[in-house]
Amino acid sequence: MKLAALDRPYEDFFVPTAVVTVGGKDVLRDLLLAVIAVEVELGIRSPGRFSFTVGSVFDWEVSEFVAGENERRIDLLDLFAFGAAAKISLGYGEPSKLEPMFEGVVTEVAASFTDSATPTLTISGYDKLYPLRLNRASRHWDKAKVSDAVAAVAAANGLTADVRDTRRIEAGIDQTRESDLAFIERMADLTGSIFYMRSGKFYFGPRTSRSPALEVPWGQGLESFSPSANLAGQTSAVEVHAWSAVAGAAVVGKARRGDETGRDGRRKSGGEWLAAAFGGDSTLRVSAPVRDQAEADSRALAILEARAHQFVTGEGECVGIPAILPDTRITLSGLGRVFSKSYYVGEATHRLDEGGYRTRFAVQEPTL
Repeated sequence: MKLAALDRPYEDFFVPTAVVTVGGKDVLRDLLLAVIAVEVELGIRSPGRFSFTVGSVFDWEVSEFVAGENERRIDLLDLFAFGAAAKISLGYGEPSKLEPMFEGVVTEVAASFTDSATPTLTISGYDKLYPLRLNRASRHWDKAKVSDAVAAVAAANGLTADVRDTRRIEAGIDQTRESDLAFIERMADLTGSIFYMRSGKFYFGPRTSRSPALEVPWGQGLESFSPSANLAGQTSAVEVHAWSAVAGAAVVGKARRGDETGRDGRRKSGGEWLAAAFGGDSTLRVSAPVRDQAEADSRALAILEARAHQFVTGEGECVGIPAILPDTRITLSGLGRVFSKSYYVGEATHRLDEGGYRTRFAVQEPTL
C-alpha cells in the first residue's frame, strides 16, 4: 500500500488527535485538560511506555493540581495515582473511531515548577508487562512445551494471550526464584521468539514475516532515515556445545548461514557477506545447558538469528502513522538500490505535541 492510499482514512494527515484515558476519565474530553504532549514508546521483548503532559491545571488559590470547579472539582494527583489504568490512542479524525495503541498503568508522576511558566504535570507508565518484573516465582512443568509454560505464566498474571505453539515437548521446564518477565525472556531466547503487548493482548511467538503493508517514500512522508550495515558481531555458523543428561553424552547443536528466518532470498545475510569478504566461514562456539540434541539445535538457531537481525539497523522519522508498530514490516523507497527495501520494525515511538504528530522508528534486517 502506498502512503497516499492512507490520505482518506487518515483525513489527509491534517487533523491529528489523541485520546488519553486514565481511571476511566477521558483527560481531554471529560476533564477538558490542556494536553501539551502525548508519547507512546513500543518495542519487542520489553514493556511499552507512555507519557503525557498537561498544563493550566494548577489552582493558585489552593496550590493544588485540580480539574473542574466547585463540587465537581477533581484532585488530579488522586486521579493519576500509581496503578491507575491508562489507555492511549493516536491517529487522525474522529476520536471515538481510534483504536487503542497502548494500555497500561501509571507508574510515575512528575511536576515542573518554574518562575517563567505555569506548572505542568507529566504522567508516565508502562504496559501490563511491567508488573511481571516485580515478583519472584518458582514453577515446574513436566513434559510440556515452552508455549504451555509461557501461556501459564501469562494466565497467572491475568493477561489475555496469543502464545504460538512451540511444538517441541520438553522433558522439564523450570522457573526458579525468577521474575515472570525474566522467565519469559529466557524462554524467548531458547526458542528464538519475541513477545510484546499489543492492544491489551500479550503475544509470544515468531517474528512477523508477512509482506509489508505500507510503503513510505523518502521526501513523501519519510523525513529522515539512517541505515547501517555492520559485519561486527556477525557469524557464518553457531555451535552450541553441551552435555546431555538425557542422552548421557556430549551434544553439539548447529546452525549456519542460510538458516535465518525472515530473510529476503534475493539478498545476502550478514553471515554470507562475512564469508564472501573474508574467504570462508567463521563459527561461534558457545557452551549452554541443554537437555538434548533438538534443544541444542534450537538454541544454536536462536543465537544465529539474534545476531543476524542486527546486521542491518536503522532509525527513521516520518509523518505520524499509527500503523507503524513493532513486529510489522514497512517498505522505505527512494533511498537508492541498496537501502530501498522492506524493513522489520523493532521499535516505534509515536508523539503528538505542538509540532504535530510524528513517528520515530528503529528497524533491523538480516539481509542486504
